[in-house]
Amino acid sequence: MKIRWIHTADVHLGYQQYGSSHRADDFARAFRHVCDHAIRERVDFVLIAGDLFHKRAVDPRTMTQAFDLLTTLKSAGIPTLCVEGNHERAFFNQSYTWLTFLAENDLLYLLEPDDSAGQSTLTPWDPEERTGGYVDIGPARIYGIKYYGASAPRVLQRVSDQLSAEAGRPFGIVMLHEGMEGQIPRSTGGLSGTQLEVLRPHCEYLALGHIHKRYDFGAWAYNPGSLETVSAEETQWDRGYYVVEADTESRTLLDVQHHSNPRRPFYRIYVHVEACTTLDSLERAALREVERKLIDGVASPPVLDVTLVGTLQFADDALKLDRLEARVRELWDPLVVRVKNSTMRVGQSFEGALGPDGQIDRRALELQVFQQLLAGDSRYERHAVEWAQTVQEVKDSALQKLPPEEIVTLLERGIERAGGLP
Repeated sequence: MKIRWIHTADVHLGYQQYGSSHRADDFARAFRHVCDHAIRERVDFVLIAGDLFHKRAVDPRTMTQAFDLLTTLKSAGIPTLCVEGNHERAFFNQSYTWLTFLAENDLLYLLEPDDSAGQSTLTPWDPEERTGGYVDIGPARIYGIKYYGASAPRVLQRVSDQLSAEAGRPFGIVMLHEGMEGQIPRSTGGLSGTQLEVLRPHCEYLALGHIHKRYDFGAWAYNPGSLETVSAEETQWDRGYYVVEADTESRTLLDVQHHSNPRRPFYRIYVHVEACTTLDSLERAALREVERKLIDGVASPPVLDVTLVGTLQFADDALKLDRLEARVRELWDPLVVRVKNSTMRVGQSFEGALGPDGQIDRRALELQVFQQLLAGDSRYERHAVEWAQTVQEVKDSALQKLPPEEIVTLLERGIERAGGLP
């Protein structure tokens, strides 16, 4: 039997990027396009592999958007299946989220392992309780694994052990909100291919989410990328959603088509300032770069992210970024314009922290600073690189408000990577 589904992820409803309510509407518009495609093509179900919402606290307007669009799918007879992403996790010591609310209102299947006994067990969907780790839709069985972060490898092994004991399963699909290592340059963390492979014997399609660019692994695991541009770093990434067709009897994927949905124009513009000896000449250079990007026009007011890079030839306190922003607004009327200063002063060096575009990679710079500080301490100097990576990972985890046990796991992994405590 043939089945077809849509796989999307990282919808980020409610994201008022740069404080703009219009940007929040853009994210809802992108998801509406996916829903319209699902109805037009009469797919069997829609998968949302995490981060339907941008944050755990959802405002009424965003909830109305989600409610209306999911109701549209339900009215068309198309089930929506979802897992919890890192952006929509419950608050500490709470279990009820807005995804739980939508599941209780029969608008989606929120699939997740049962962690009550500490075993991450996948249980069948309970239509009365509106909870479960997997559900059968026609001839397919869809499993869901929410975001676990540093604990993910251990959870995947537990799930694999459980599924290995089951016999005669239907055609299998697993939704998983975790990223793969190596997909984001200069970024640490993520699952290795070996860690993902433990799921391969138990499913024919692995629906990934979390990283906002399109990639696939082994003609089996697929990540569609975000629907809209969540950050300026994503402007050149291929992203969108998948439409997948499979034969459940032969357990084969017949067609996996990636689609790029319409989205608001978003330009990341670099202005090299080495030849600019005055503020006026710098502003002229910046306006030329913006004009070069917009010379063919755009269908709707764009988002412009303008970054000054290179070595500044005059005192940086003479920079007037707000004046440059005002001039760009006057000439092109963008939805949003942001001008950032990532220049260096004459004689200043950030060797190792410059990207290929000449811009300072702030994450790489941060890592470089951590490494230099640790190298100055005799207890850590032999493994300063490894300790710096651990410090950065722990800092990121704390900023994301990950549970303490996950941060402890990161520390343990870092200690092991550095060969133990000094």
